[in-house]
Amino acid sequence: MLNFNELPTRLCRPTRRQTLRGIGAGLLASASTLLSHSALAEGSTVAFVPKFTSDPYFVSANHGAQEAGKALGLTVHYNGPVDADVAGQVDIVDRLVRSGVSAISICALDPTALAPSLLRARRKGIKVNTWDADVTPNAREVFLNQASYSAIGNAIVDIMAKGAGTSGDFVMVTGSLTASNMLAWMKAIKDTIAAKYPGMVIKTTLLGEQDIQKGTDITLNYLRSHPETKGVFTVDGVAEVSVAEAVKQLGLSGKITIAGIGVPNSIRPYIKSGIVKEAVLWSPVDIGYAAIYITKAQLDGTLDPAKGSVAAGRLGNLKFTAKDEILLGPPLIFTQANIENYHF
Repeated sequence: MLNFNELPTRLCRPTRRQTLRGIGAGLLASASTLLSHSALAEGSTVAFVPKFTSDPYFVSANHGAQEAGKALGLTVHYNGPVDADVAGQVDIVDRLVRSGVSAISICALDPTALAPSLLRARRKGIKVNTWDADVTPNAREVFLNQASYSAIGNAIVDIMAKGAGTSGDFVMVTGSLTASNMLAWMKAIKDTIAAKYPGMVIKTTLLGEQDIQKGTDITLNYLRSHPETKGVFTVDGVAEVSVAEAVKQLGLSGKITIAGIGVPNSIRPYIKSGIVKEAVLWSPVDIGYAAIYITKAQLDGTLDPAKGSVAAGRLGNLKFTAKDEILLGPPLIFTQANIENYHF
């Protein structure tokens, strides 16, 4: 029987080449472990789901999502209902879950209606995040907020106060009474008024259902019957266009102040004509871009609130404002002076 204790020392001691090979193998194994999540994420399919595909705002968000997907090696599918149809969005999510996509990044039409479908997605191991409009928190891992609700509310109310004064009767027009972002902006506007301009009175809230013609009609009818109205708050980009068109048709430019959310390509003619003096938003291109970078971090397993931020390519590091919420940044204010700098 061979006695290993009697083997020459030189046979038992590894050669320099063997040692280097062992070290190299160890380093390669470590590197492989570190990169395995990233390698798995690369080439994954991400469903980028807007509220509805016909709105230029969401088309712009998709441009940013595709830009990020290309940079990160992800396949990004833009898929949503044509119009603001909650049941249609739920059906699309259900089909995505069955198709086995790697991740779903969604702007929700309704915070609770989408939750069961997204919970099923999470149980199947599909990564889920929301952007622009959130869902019930347990139905997703993280929410990308385009700008803090309080910052949006403050900016909109200050625009109104500048144009219409700090007291009198006002009306609000919104696209939805269920969308979480619109509800949060309405609350932020009302909270800001209570804190800063208690003389402002919002008499009622009108529902335009994110339909330009319907929003125009309800605003026309209201302003005709309430000529004392000093201003109109708008809580989505479609409402801003509707209200501006109603003010134009009534010949009330300069007499009615419009303050709210506005998309540059949609409100450009109203800004240039002076019907709308200032409008508030953020870059939808950037929010789509950031949503996909967040998705990539989820797929890689590197999204960690304890780090305080997440890397987002050309946008730099985006900060966590809560353990499950990331902030895109401060709101943008569009005016005659800068509107031509933005094309989305």
